[in-house]
Amino acid sequence: MKQALVLLTLLALTNVAQKPVPMKAVERSRKAANVLVSAMAQPEARIPKALLSKAMAVAVITDVKTVGLLINGVGQGYGVVTRRLPNGKWSHAGYIHMAAMQVGHPQLHVRSFNVILLFMNDKSADRFLEKAGFMFDREKAPVAGPIGEIKTEEKEVVPVADVFSYVFDDGRLQSVDLKNRLKNVGINFDNNLNKATYGVTLAEILTDSDGKKVSRSPSEVAVFPDTVSRFFVLEN
Repeated sequence: MKQALVLLTLLALTNVAQKPVPMKAVERSRKAANVLVSAMAQPEARIPKALLSKAMAVAVITDVKTVGLLINGVGQGYGVVTRRLPNGKWSHAGYIHMAAMQVGHPQLHVRSFNVILLFMNDKSADRFLEKAGFMFDREKAPVAGPIGEIKTEEKEVVPVADVFSYVFDDGRLQSVDLKNRLKNVGINFDNNLNKATYGVTLAEILTDSDGKKVSRSPSEVAVFPDTVSRFFVLEN
């Protein structure tokens, strides 16, 4: 009887491992990685090393579409997040969804842009460990991040914030204060896709330091954390 149970368990694990990786997961990881590479392509106009070395989590939301509706425009997009683990490595890519109400004049057009968010400490990164998602209120909303290397080593010139925000649009990185551009910004977790890809939820993905929580690690979606690890390097 014990041997039969062991065999059934092994078969179940094999079936999980053999499930195809959802194409949505692969596409979102690739898109996010491409946005990050493009945003970092120009040394004089990219995220400074002073932030890259300190960020505890990085999220990229691609193709955020805004649709004008009378006074307010609705914006939403899908993306990925990875967190720096205690061992210095970056976690697997977890899948998220961002939605917001955009303040603006009446408009009838639809457009899209990409958002890059840097979570600069454990307190802000821990919000991804909540049950289903979180909202940015005005006090905790992302603030515009600096662009270009910070020339001086004086610490007081390095801006301090829990979360820095950027927009990559029209081929260039822009320092954008989301709390002034958008209102009612919220991030929820696409745990249906997370479970289909890894077998676990976002919180488990972002805390899997020893590799025991994630039931499988598809190489097809590793491009995003691999790209983050190229740029977001700890200072020696």
